[in-house]
Amino acid sequence: MKKKCCLLLSLLMLLFPMASCVERGQEPDSAPETAGGDAAEVSAVPEEPQEPEISRENVPDSLPADLDFGGKTCTIYYSNGRDRFKLIEGGEELSGEIVSDSILTCNETVAERLNVDLRFFPENTGNWDTIASLVSNLIMADDDSFDVYLGEQYGMTQTVAKGFYRNAFDLPYLDFDQPWWNTVFMENLQLTSDNRLFLTGDFTLSTLWDLWIQYYNKGIYEKLFGDPDEPYHLVLEGKWTIDKMSELIAASYMDLDGNGSVSGDDQFGYAVYMTYSTVDPFMYCADVPYTSRDEDGRIVIHMNQERAVTLTEKTVALFHLNGINSNTTGVFPEGKALFCGTQLAGAATFRDMEDDFGFLPTPKLDEEQSSYRNLVADVCLLMTIPVTCREPETAAAVLEALNAQTYRTVTPAWYEVTLKLKYSRDLLSSEIIDLIHDSIYTDFLFAYSPMINNIGQIMRDLVNNNSTNYMSGVTAKEKAAAKMLERMYKALDGMNAP
Repeated sequence: MKKKCCLLLSLLMLLFPMASCVERGQEPDSAPETAGGDAAEVSAVPEEPQEPEISRENVPDSLPADLDFGGKTCTIYYSNGRDRFKLIEGGEELSGEIVSDSILTCNETVAERLNVDLRFFPENTGNWDTIASLVSNLIMADDDSFDVYLGEQYGMTQTVAKGFYRNAFDLPYLDFDQPWWNTVFMENLQLTSDNRLFLTGDFTLSTLWDLWIQYYNKGIYEKLFGDPDEPYHLVLEGKWTIDKMSELIAASYMDLDGNGSVSGDDQFGYAVYMTYSTVDPFMYCADVPYTSRDEDGRIVIHMNQERAVTLTEKTVALFHLNGINSNTTGVFPEGKALFCGTQLAGAATFRDMEDDFGFLPTPKLDEEQSSYRNLVADVCLLMTIPVTCREPETAAAVLEALNAQTYRTVTPAWYEVTLKLKYSRDLLSSEIIDLIHDSIYTDFLFAYSPMINNIGQIMRDLVNNNSTNYMSGVTAKEKAAAKMLERMYKALDGMNAP
């Protein structure tokens, strides 16, 4: 029976091509006729041209192709020029250093494309604690020397209600639907939903540079717990939580000098500045909605939430474990700590570590939380176009083009090459870095904390005082914070009054 079935199938396979040819009016073995009657002269049907594949390097922007500003000057002021020079200007000339060269080439490309004289002014006395007064003095003096200001978030947000900046929603060319803009970040900086003064995108590389993350020593982890990549798997499975991090910190401390007390020669679970800004990302990692917007798009503070209470209890407990070194992060590159909390820029200082190290996001509060959040330090640079800018359309086009071109060429050079291939030591690290990059975040409460009774940094106080009384701390600050926020809105309304 099997032989008969096989024979039948073979016959059918032979017959089907013949039937197909007959249906087209051809003999089974004949070649198709052509206009010239010669089968050998049959020419191949030309293929339709393929659309070029859209990749990061050639993703289009929405700027007009013929946009030409006739050689107008656009001058960009940026704070702390001594430290930020290479991130903004790259270098004075091509040097063979891929990141520096890509930034310099990016700026030249934009200047040529828009036909603008693109200039930069590095303010060497500017910093997080001086930028507010420096910018205020210039704008109040009606100084039109600068078309764009780049200043640290901590100081720039304190000038939000002074009428210094143009609403980006009123300017042409800025296309916030494009991938080079950090949209959620900018939304959380807005006092109202229809007024966007502060911009952040790929051009301000400091957003990445100043991103808070957690490093871990793979050598120590392997000795104590086994697979050195296990933390990566925990992250990708959504199981990297504060509880898990606390468990690992506690199990990592060793009294290496045998003196019976914590000392600098011991092995630590976590190296931090306990009462300083290392605490900040934990306050904002748990997806706690400390604020909302009312029907007019204005911020309302409502911090009395049970989830925040739970977060406080876990965070304070973590920062007071025996395995914490709260004096310096220097023990981490020395191979004396499992974890280290610092900014992404710290990777540059760890390159010479003997042990391999990895990158982790700030842990979630619990596994039920949908995603990770990674806070950017308040020293990152924000972009603004001041009211003193006489050519705001030119400035807007320049910012759109700079962010787009940075996205295409500079970010891959810095992020892919510098971070992944030089600083990161394995492919799985690169996958985690992608996850961290995609969860970049700031919060209104954090960004405006200095202007609302420092309520956005209340976790610092609680950790410093080893107190879990979150509700009491909020009660002490919330009323004054609400009044200060109300004054900000009154000032804003006064500026907008006819």
